[in-house]
Amino acid sequence: MSPPPTSVLTRAGALRRSPFARGVGAMLLGHAGRAVLQGLSFLVLARALGADGFGAVSAVLAVVALAVPFASLGAVHLLVRAVVREPQRAAAEFAGAAAVTAGGGALATAVVTAAAAWLLPARVPVLVIAAVAVADLVGSLLLELAGGVCTARGRMLRTAAFQLAFHGLRLAAALLLLAGPLASPLTTWALAHAAASLLAALAVVALVRRDLGPARADARRYLRQWRDGLLFSCGLASQAVYNDLDKAMLARLSTLEATGVYTAAYRVVDMALTPLRALLATAYPRFFAEGAAGLAGSLRVARRLAVPALGWCALASLALLLGADLVPVLLGESYAASVGALRALAVLPLLKAAHHLAADALTGAGHQGVRTAWQAGVAVGNALLNLALIPSLGVAGAVVSSLVCDGVLAVALWCVVVTRRHSTPSAPARRSAASPPGG
Repeated sequence: MSPPPTSVLTRAGALRRSPFARGVGAMLLGHAGRAVLQGLSFLVLARALGADGFGAVSAVLAVVALAVPFASLGAVHLLVRAVVREPQRAAAEFAGAAAVTAGGGALATAVVTAAAAWLLPARVPVLVIAAVAVADLVGSLLLELAGGVCTARGRMLRTAAFQLAFHGLRLAAALLLLAGPLASPLTTWALAHAAASLLAALAVVALVRRDLGPARADARRYLRQWRDGLLFSCGLASQAVYNDLDKAMLARLSTLEATGVYTAAYRVVDMALTPLRALLATAYPRFFAEGAAGLAGSLRVARRLAVPALGWCALASLALLLGADLVPVLLGESYAASVGALRALAVLPLLKAAHHLAADALTGAGHQGVRTAWQAGVAVGNALLNLALIPSLGVAGAVVSSLVCDGVLAVALWCVVVTRRHSTPSAPARRSAASPPGG
């Protein structure tokens, strides 16, 4: 057999040496490892608690997820933008962002605990709600912040290591359910989950502070950027609504068992998106760097990512269709209804890839406002569809709402990108490129 053409060997060698390719590999390691650890935690919880108990966990996680974007006022996105454009300020920016995140997360925990106790069925313990809230609104957000500053500085392997350690400790908390009969398995897991999350988050923050060097935490610098932060938060909140509101509404308008069935199917789809997340997370700083010159620049980044992103998601959709019958085999017969839900949701990876590429192109060029407006509109539509469909259709209503909203968002955002592709950067983007955010 003849050797490969020289051009192919040259390209392969260049790809191996490419910082971006190495970054994708490192992020894929982190995201894949996280997906495996989360998948094992999901498997343990789903089997140990059954569809009804897992539905309770899913409902709490969904309500908490709705508050996550506002807990830190978009601090991680402001941090990445600042460090990409002014690397010498990394220590000060991280210190300020960590202060905002810790304080905002603690406040959000109190608010969410009170709101969820009213919204969810009475048999979901308040202690469980509070523990899950502090784990995600403080622990997860501090981890995200530490990973964000490492990603902005090109240290993808460290970001991956943080994710693996964090989710490894969370898996250890879930494995407590297998230790033997527990008087209150749900509460035991929630407390262990919170302790593991906070311990891991504090450890990674300490490591990043040591790496960056000492700096005074100037929270006011971040708070002065509240408009940009609010736009990031609103966009993420809208995304959380059409990703998670259906689970909270199923718990309120249907049953906890239906919530467990639907969440199991949705979680499998979510795990299939792991390579897409790794690709987008690695490229995220590039959207800001090239988008500083206008939408045409960030659109070039999106086009380069389109083939691997859509190619993977097409394979993932096919695998979900063919492998749906394995769900009750792995999780138990109480999840038999998840098979049909998973097959119906199998197209979601393609829809999500399409709208994430367009959304990140808009954000990188300073058009976060229009992205947020569309996401908010779709979020409202998602809530109304769920309200109309879930009481009569249950899980099927949540599936229809999810597919419609993700499809509409993908089409709408790409229409915006196409119509604005020759525009110059917006005023906030120009200011960010020339001076410190909020300066």
